[in-house]
Amino acid sequence: MKTIFNNFLSHISKRLFNLNNNYYYKRYKNNQLLSLASRLNQAGRKIIKMSGNNNNKEQPEWQVPVPTEPVPVLKIYNSLTRSKVEFIPRKGKLVTWYNCGPTVYDAAHIGHARLYVTIDIIRRILSDYFKYDVFFVMNITDIDDKIILRARQNYLYNNFKSSNEKLTKELVETVRTALNDFAKTKLGVYKSGSQGNDKAAPSKDDPLYLMYVQALRKSVDAVANAEMALEDSDTSKESAHELLENTYEIIISWLDKEKGASITDPKIFRDLAAHWEKDFMEDMRTLNVYPSDILTRVSEYVPEIVKYIKKIIDNGYAYESDGSVYFDTFEFDGSKSKNINNKNNSHYRHNYAKLEPWSADNEKLIEEGEGSLGSKLQGKKSKSDFALWKKSKPGEPFWESPWGRGRPGWHIECSVMASEVLGENLDIHSGGIDLAFPHHDNELAQSEAYHECNQWVNYFIHAGHLNLEGQKMSKSLKNFITIKQALEKYTSRQLRFCFLLHQWDSKLDFKDSSLAEAKNIETILNNFFVNVKALINEHRHSAYVSDGTHQYLNPEKELLNVFQGKQQNVHAALCDSFNTPTVISEIMELVYKTNIYIASGRSKININIIEKIANYVTKMLRIFGVIESSESQEIGFGVSEKQKSVNKEEIVLPYLRVLSNYRDNIREYSRQKKDYSEFLKLSDNLRDVELIEFGVSLDDQEDGKALIKFVNREELIKAREEKLKVQAEKLAKKEAMAKAKEEERMKRLEQGKLAPEEMFKNVKGEDEENAYSIFDEQGIPTHDGKGVELAKNRVKKLKKEWETQKKLHTEYLTSLEEQNNNDV
Repeated sequence: MKTIFNNFLSHISKRLFNLNNNYYYKRYKNNQLLSLASRLNQAGRKIIKMSGNNNNKEQPEWQVPVPTEPVPVLKIYNSLTRSKVEFIPRKGKLVTWYNCGPTVYDAAHIGHARLYVTIDIIRRILSDYFKYDVFFVMNITDIDDKIILRARQNYLYNNFKSSNEKLTKELVETVRTALNDFAKTKLGVYKSGSQGNDKAAPSKDDPLYLMYVQALRKSVDAVANAEMALEDSDTSKESAHELLENTYEIIISWLDKEKGASITDPKIFRDLAAHWEKDFMEDMRTLNVYPSDILTRVSEYVPEIVKYIKKIIDNGYAYESDGSVYFDTFEFDGSKSKNINNKNNSHYRHNYAKLEPWSADNEKLIEEGEGSLGSKLQGKKSKSDFALWKKSKPGEPFWESPWGRGRPGWHIECSVMASEVLGENLDIHSGGIDLAFPHHDNELAQSEAYHECNQWVNYFIHAGHLNLEGQKMSKSLKNFITIKQALEKYTSRQLRFCFLLHQWDSKLDFKDSSLAEAKNIETILNNFFVNVKALINEHRHSAYVSDGTHQYLNPEKELLNVFQGKQQNVHAALCDSFNTPTVISEIMELVYKTNIYIASGRSKININIIEKIANYVTKMLRIFGVIESSESQEIGFGVSEKQKSVNKEEIVLPYLRVLSNYRDNIREYSRQKKDYSEFLKLSDNLRDVELIEFGVSLDDQEDGKALIKFVNREELIKAREEKLKVQAEKLAKKEAMAKAKEEERMKRLEQGKLAPEEMFKNVKGEDEENAYSIFDEQGIPTHDGKGVELAKNRVKKLKKEWETQKKLHTEYLTSLEEQNNNDV
């Protein structure tokens, strides 16, 4: 009976368990079936027990654990869907990722910092938190219209400046010519009200218009100043260069127009790109941005670019025209895939502008995407077509190709480099939101045209815009702060905190209030780490004596519940498209709750829970790149790699000198039998002066033992200076009060020199005669100067004055007596 029932029960339970598990884990439903199986199991065992056959005892049935809450899955906001979608890499834990790198023609600005630090944070979360194996590729665009123009202009300007060592009428006239040409070229379109027959008239509210006007005004003033200098016979080199520097924007535009085509040395373009690439990399190291696994440069992939373009032409999606090659958007959009080897593509039709289909006809964006030099190229079939290969004009670098001398178009560069390293499908492609159209849409089109695939990128992520105090920031508008300028005011850590406080794909307004919040969070966290480390060190170096009670009571249970809840909330936030603002909020609340627990009583805290919380907070900040070292297990912000390289002896020796000097002073004071207060002063000096220089703080506790803290030296010095300032202000106030009191005393003593018996005898009336004629025995007047008896009220008032003077005189006599005694 037992065997039959067990077989039946095992069969039913197994089916129910499997069914329930699949149902639960896939749909997150209740576990009614599991409960039914459990009840059947219990009933069956009761029957067996009643049968009395217990010779062969067995283990009880093991219950499959059932989660009490659904486990969140990682979802990412995907620009290809404009929604958050589940992240599913193609090859298990391997994630292939291409990130658009910088076009290196100028200093990187704070907008670049937001982009690359943001991407770095997401990359760190994927690799260090979710434990994906991220293979990260980034490019350097070192062939581009901006680079060509900037290199030519810099070269021509420097030569022009060096050839004009004196201020002359000819130089002023040349500048005036450049000024007139600039006004006609740049502002003529605004004056006429049209950019062409088929384009809308530009607005004079256009930031570019305002920038041009400002440049012209500055140049007009510079020319006027130069003419006045010539009138004063000033032809100095300084005046000539001052003119050129104040008309820089005007001069470079004119020089490039006049002589740009004469530049033939390719080194001029390479040197500019190499300089700014090095500068960019230095900025990234300062910002603690991970270097890419593979760094590609356009100039090193030109042969691959030519082959790539040839295949797109062969596939029927591009055409050659007058030495340039253009992508045929009309032929591509809506066409069926020609890859017969891929069954998944057999019924797929290509789509152009997947990211922003509503921008496909935006001529302004299309023209910007072609570059300032490429927009003049002719031969397009359609306005939306874009250059894959640009025929090089005089003054531009070139490479040989089947279509003649030319250079790559902007968009094709990324497609080729990403395809060469990562292949025909990418898990992630990232960049700034301003690149979505046309750059990234063109990338997708030409890559899918090359590979004949329906989805070259699975997840496209775009970092949000950064505004500067509410205004759009742009290099072309000269409205930007370089990364180096920002780092003069804020630390790399504070900038990263600022970016963490804003959702990565949202707009960020970079202003002082945002950084003030970041600095405040940094301070709170640093204070938390300092306190926790001090408590841990004190606990480890103190002799523990058990009093027979444990330290896991309700306060500890409550704190541990808070901690575990915050861990779950942080995980859920990171699964929610890397929601770092929520994560920082959860961490700060955890720190706040822990600080309250610590403040409840230092002698009763459970140091293990506090240390676990501090380690967790440190781990999360390390994942975000807020903490520089990725290997150290130390709690808190720690020290930089540069600081770690310092010789241990160099670190310890200054502390030993302080200790030795303190010992020497103690011995000397003992020999001199100084008062105990002098020893306390010596101790205070050690705490308030000498140890502060090493970033060590000694906090006096109620039990008489000092809590040792390692704090930022500058912060301690600042706190000490503020303390000394308050003390000095109090002392100055005290001294001022004492001085005023002494001055008042001296005034009273001066008044007290006159004896009260004599004070009324020489008082004159209005007629310059004696005011009083008869006095009593104390010298108080009883009659006026004419012998008339004074009224009682008048006599009463005079008596009060007499009593006041008597007190002053008594004080004066006492002072004289004290002075005489001191002299003796």
